[in-house]
Amino acid sequence: MKRRVYLLSAAAIFVVFALALSSCAPETIVETIIETVEVSVVETVEVIVKVPVEVEEEEFDCTGSTMAYAGFGSQFAFIAIVDESMRDAAEDAGVELFFLDNEFSPEIALENAELISARGDVDLVFEFNYYQQQNYVIGEIFKEAGIPVIAIDIPIPGAIYYGGDNYYAGKLAGQGLAQFALDNWDGQVDIVLVEQQSLAGQQTLEARTLGIIAGVQQSLLDLDVELIVRFEGGVNVDEAQEAVATMLEAYPDAEHILIGMLGDSNGVAAATAAEMAGRGDHVVTTGVGADDVGLEAIRSGDPASFLGTPTFLPEMYGWDLIPLGCRVLAGEQVPAEVFINHVFIDANNIDEYYPEE
Repeated sequence: MKRRVYLLSAAAIFVVFALALSSCAPETIVETIIETVEVSVVETVEVIVKVPVEVEEEEFDCTGSTMAYAGFGSQFAFIAIVDESMRDAAEDAGVELFFLDNEFSPEIALENAELISARGDVDLVFEFNYYQQQNYVIGEIFKEAGIPVIAIDIPIPGAIYYGGDNYYAGKLAGQGLAQFALDNWDGQVDIVLVEQQSLAGQQTLEARTLGIIAGVQQSLLDLDVELIVRFEGGVNVDEAQEAVATMLEAYPDAEHILIGMLGDSNGVAAATAAEMAGRGDHVVTTGVGADDVGLEAIRSGDPASFLGTPTFLPEMYGWDLIPLGCRVLAGEQVPAEVFINHVFIDANNIDEYYPEE
């Protein structure tokens, strides 16, 4: 409501003319009266104010839901951390978690899938199976049972994918190796050894291998491509260490050797093989994952040849996956792929991301 006041002037002029009948000249008298009148004009103005109202969507309550988790194989340090995070996050959310261990076995993975589908009370399943060929069959088993699936780290047709961007993680490792060579060897590199694994599941690990190679090449532009050698690293620490020892024997004169491995345990095994061969000063290795094995090697400097590793944050898997499963059960639209945020961890930044307790 606004009030406007105007001052209006009204002039009342009265002129009186007296004409003398006498012979004297006429006299004119003029009287001016000015009156000021105050007039109030009231104007109504409509003002519309838009006030934003925040409406908070209630999160879907997962309490009482039953989810199944078929783990990769708890014998691996990285997986043991993932398993623990899954249990903790499920308990925190009030979710009943039916846990089965695939034990790094394609046969057991198929058996576990059949057990889960036969229960009849599983609302959603998290599948973590290394052997990608079996994942086609596993995907069909859960599809027929009408159970939604979230695949962990290794894709399953028709399932939501959660896990690493393996190419990018490998690339970070390759860049870390190349930067070490630039900082400490003036960019001189005699050989680059890059682990590959040609067993089932190789599509995922092949992305890591290619990423490592790309990271090295993009940082060492003058590196001869013939100096990059791929080799089979095996599926356990003993095989990895033996494979690296064999490769080092094949290049006895090399003094500047970069080795990119596909996991932290294998990366530490490669560094150990170099030190056992008396060539620790000539070798630097990386892993992938940032599990307890890799982080302890970085922090302690033992073995000294182990440089670092890109994070996969195994301790966060459960805290990401259980809420993701809840969103799926709530009918929300979720991305087809959910990637982990990778960072290369070495002695320079380990305390920033993993401070000592």
